[in-house]
Amino acid sequence: MAILPPSFEQSVILFLLMAVGFAAGKTGLLKGDTLKALSRFLLDFTLPALIVVSMQRPFTAELRDQALRVLGLSALVYGASFPLAYAISSLYRRASPEEIGVHRFAMCFSNVSFIGFPVAEAVLGRESLFMVSIYNIPFQLLAFSVGIALITGKRQKNVVEGRPVAGRRPLHALKALANPAILSAFVGFAFFLLSIRVPEPFSSAMELLGETTTPLAMVVIGASLAAARIRGVAGNPRLWLTTAYRLAGFPLVVYAGARVLGLEGLELAVPVLIAAMPVAANTTILAGVYGGDTVSASALVFMSTLISLVSIPLI
Repeated sequence: MAILPPSFEQSVILFLLMAVGFAAGKTGLLKGDTLKALSRFLLDFTLPALIVVSMQRPFTAELRDQALRVLGLSALVYGASFPLAYAISSLYRRASPEEIGVHRFAMCFSNVSFIGFPVAEAVLGRESLFMVSIYNIPFQLLAFSVGIALITGKRQKNVVEGRPVAGRRPLHALKALANPAILSAFVGFAFFLLSIRVPEPFSSAMELLGETTTPLAMVVIGASLAAARIRGVAGNPRLWLTTAYRLAGFPLVVYAGARVLGLEGLELAVPVLIAAMPVAANTTILAGVYGGDTVSASALVFMSTLISLVSIPLI
């Protein structure tokens, strides 16, 4: 009997967990406020616990230098992603400014929190989460600052539910930067640098809590897909071009750049894997808050997540 390669086998496991969430969404068990609450619990409690625990590693100068290299590479990758997104979106001549902004955001930011961490743990092992946490720091800093500018385009006013609201953008951005995921990354890295160990029983409790991140994240993604409404958008060629770039084009660019820099091991695998993740789930949220194209945003998240079940193992 043929044995699946580890990456495919892990993807099948994640797909089955996602199918459970999809079934729960279709039957009405996970929807609306219940789904939002579970998503918030995941982002504010289980993921931060997983990040801090993953950074509870003995300090070595070699590991510190590796972390700094990964952080620098992450900044370089995001720095390159913006001009590439503008270059590709310049082909979308018939799209509205709101739609173009959403496509640019989707090209630059992938779904690290809900899918990146679980897939990295499943495919690369628990030790990879340290590097994923470090690599994800620029995402948090940029998605809620430069990312908002991408979605709003040249407009200087905030838009909430279609109405301009003065003075909300800086406050919202600062609040977003103080979210538990980014704070846990800084705290975990500080603990690593200072060789601070989380004492028992807190360490075991955090580890148990963090271990629920992968199944919960997949269930949430499945339930979210069950609630998605994308009729009338699937025929848009821009949707497919952005999805292809997000899942295949950009990770291949990152791979080529990492190889040129001579990277190998986790320093090569983590950036490529994160680049291969589907469109960030908060694309839809930010589009709704800042007056972007929420329909296109939802379609990009849905289609890229669905196709990533096949593309991620291939990458």
